[in-house]
Amino acid sequence: MNQFAPSSAAVLGVLAERGWLADQPESLRDWVARNGRWKTYERGQVIYSFGDPAEALYGLGEGAVEVTLPLVGEEEVTLHRAELGFWIGEAAVLARVPRVISLQAATDCRLFRVPGKALRGLLDRQPELWPGFCALSLQNTATALQLLAEALSLSSRARLSRVLLRLSATEPRVEASQFDLARLIGMNRSSLRRALASLEECGAIQPQYGSIVVLDRQMLEAFCNEP
Repeated sequence: MNQFAPSSAAVLGVLAERGWLADQPESLRDWVARNGRWKTYERGQVIYSFGDPAEALYGLGEGAVEVTLPLVGEEEVTLHRAELGFWIGEAAVLARVPRVISLQAATDCRLFRVPGKALRGLLDRQPELWPGFCALSLQNTATALQLLAEALSLSSRARLSRVLLRLSATEPRVEASQFDLARLIGMNRSSLRRALASLEECGAIQPQYGSIVVLDRQMLEAFCNEP
């Protein structure tokens, strides 16, 4: 490596410290840093859509993104709002199939984009790296299954508590409106308002315009398994 080139940690920032890539061999982190590029997106901007060609792998370094799926006509259902360190897009890239979900910027955000062609070439040359990408797909599948299990078995307050804990992992303010949260959790607005009011009454959160401030994480954790 060129001695004057920045280190992979300097290029990747938070992606070198948390999430899937942080657990991979240094050689892979170096390769990703050399072959990818940062790209910024504005709130609401579509990163890719269901049915698009799978052209790249994406890692979230700043802001938030939402994974969505068209269910009825053009109506999008939000499946997941991701936290920093989240990587997505590997399955369709490596299977060489169109996208089966959509990805959209939930806030102004910054993603590290790794071209799919370069990624497939790397794995052709170094097949020993395949287990790492299988681990990423397994991680994303496990997240989807957990969200499904929560929706089927937990109370509205428990589901809201879990989402707020996850989205406030790096800072206490969660930039999301009540509409955003209702869509994300998959509940109607009246149920969400009741859950928010309950958490506010016990001092766990402070709703504000367009955001929620988490005041007491331990209180939220106490509600996480409420049926």
